[in-house]
Amino acid sequence: MATLAERNRIAREIHDNVGHLLSRSILLLGAITTVNSDEKINPQLKMLSDTLDESMKKMRESVHDLYDDSIDLEKNINEIINELNGFTILSEIDCDESIPKNVKLALIGILKEAVNNILKHSNGDCVKIILHQNYSFCSLSVYDNGTLTSEEKDKISLENCNGIGLNNIRQRARQLGGDAYFYSNNGFTVFARLPFQL
Repeated sequence: MATLAERNRIAREIHDNVGHLLSRSILLLGAITTVNSDEKINPQLKMLSDTLDESMKKMRESVHDLYDDSIDLEKNINEIINELNGFTILSEIDCDESIPKNVKLALIGILKEAVNNILKHSNGDCVKIILHQNYSFCSLSVYDNGTLTSEEKDKISLENCNGIGLNNIRQRARQLGGDAYFYSNNGFTVFARLPFQL
């Protein structure tokens, strides 16, 4: 998260500072070109204008890439899944990079929290992860086949979620106008539904 925040800060700095200077230069050059009466320097002014336009384009692409690279959803999902050493992993990932940034961050956080819970508490040997994208929302299901004691089942009841990790999952989902549910039938399942817009 610190890396994501730093990349986003750098992208904003480039956009706000360098972008502003380039925009001002392009406007000044336009004004100079308009009042220029020396035909001999027109080719040079045109070359300078093209260079500034290309610089602006490259700057915007770099800022865009900084934002996109900072939240590589597939890479993050694979890194989290790879932490499940000793488990049989079944995954069904059906999504693309068009998912909004805030939803990507929530998915990464929820999956990380669910995997941490499995590593800490599960006595199972199989994990199934399903991520589906729809036109207006996505859903994430993380299931493991471990067994729970009666006391543990009480802690994860639908309305009384006492675990800090499970509370974090629910809060992440609700911040986006979605919700998270926890099921303890034949194992344990975390299910989150996240809309793309409130």
